[in-house]
Amino acid sequence: MAYSRRYARVAVVEFGFDVNLDRSVGWRVSGRAKRRAAAVKHPKVPGAAVGEPMDWDRARREHTDALDRSRFEDLHACEIVCSRRAVDAYDEAEWRRTLRHELVHVEQFQRFGATGHGAWFRRRAESVDTENHCPAFHRGRYLVRCRDCREVRFDRCRECETTRLAELPPSKQASRVRPTACCGAYYELEDTRAD
Repeated sequence: MAYSRRYARVAVVEFGFDVNLDRSVGWRVSGRAKRRAAAVKHPKVPGAAVGEPMDWDRARREHTDALDRSRFEDLHACEIVCSRRAVDAYDEAEWRRTLRHELVHVEQFQRFGATGHGAWFRRRAESVDTENHCPAFHRGRYLVRCRDCREVRFDRCRECETTRLAELPPSKQASRVRPTACCGAYYELEDTRAD
């Protein structure tokens, strides 16, 4: 965690993030996270939207009740949660890209009171040499593959709507999901623990 905090401070300067890491930004390590390398957790600020600057003083006056439904004590607080598995799986360069990805979210939250992976995020991520999504570091139990090229399109740790749809024959998938982007085929499900 100390390395991540130190690198975040360096990255703020090196890449020109409009972020104040001393202002209500916490850090935590998750030993359970399997799907996300890291995440920025924050309270939901009513009416906030990426691209619309947030007046934090006004938001605090008008929405202090939002904290009643939140584990945060301050409407402006956020927390960077890092996956222990991702830290162990990634090399230093990949982990730094992951931290920059999360710093883009911190920047969004501090500016707008909301976060997302839309156009604003994509532009900013490119400017700080990071990706829109972090690479997988753990394969789920269920692999959803393209029926033609067999490429894994999704993986899931437990049964969900995605896995149930992938179990359907292609004729039934046609009315419920879009075909794969790679081949225009439908999906098949592989349970890696079967047999």
